[in-house]
Amino acid sequence: KKAEQVFKAALIQDANYLPSYYSLARVYLAQDKRDKAIQHYRTALDKAPRQEIPHMMLGILYSMESESDKAVSHYRKALDINPDFVPAANNLAYLLAEQEKDLNEALRIARKAKKQVPDDPRIQDTLGWVYYKLGLYDEAVREFTDSLEKLPENAEVQYHLGMTLYKKGNHKRARMALEKVLRMDSDFEKAERVKKVLSELEG
Repeated sequence: KKAEQVFKAALIQDANYLPSYYSLARVYLAQDKRDKAIQHYRTALDKAPRQEIPHMMLGILYSMESESDKAVSHYRKALDINPDFVPAANNLAYLLAEQEKDLNEALRIARKAKKQVPDDPRIQDTLGWVYYKLGLYDEAVREFTDSLEKLPENAEVQYHLGMTLYKKGNHKRARMALEKVLRMDSDFEKAERVKKVLSELEG
């Protein structure tokens, strides 16, 4: 409860600081109260619809529920309210890239977010992932490398770098990067994909 209060206060203090949103969502996950959290933010929007933060939180929570279309809808609504709202822009661009939908729109949104907050490693990772999906591998490697300088133990960014190096045909560096993913996080969500690529590289 105390953590929830602290993270909500952090959002009020700096609405563009992405980790606060993810941390708050993890609190709800740990408490197994995602449904209650969704209802809470929907009620908040019923009372005052022109708020970007509830839309942002709903986007994250629906993403956690694997309801990507609903998440995209809420991120778009947040940006309709505040076109310069970086957290929603970052997450929308990432989801569009994951879905491989509207990649040019995802690129435009991610580039704008980076221009607004150029040194945020999460935004660098998102822009890199959009580049990856577009086949712009050199640009993607640059973004992931910059992101990892600030988040050296982030398995997701390391995975993105490894997959990009694999696509580039740099198999030695790809193997090193992907092996590091499994050392960082033995329960990594995409571990089976990592192992499959490593098996192909060994063959």
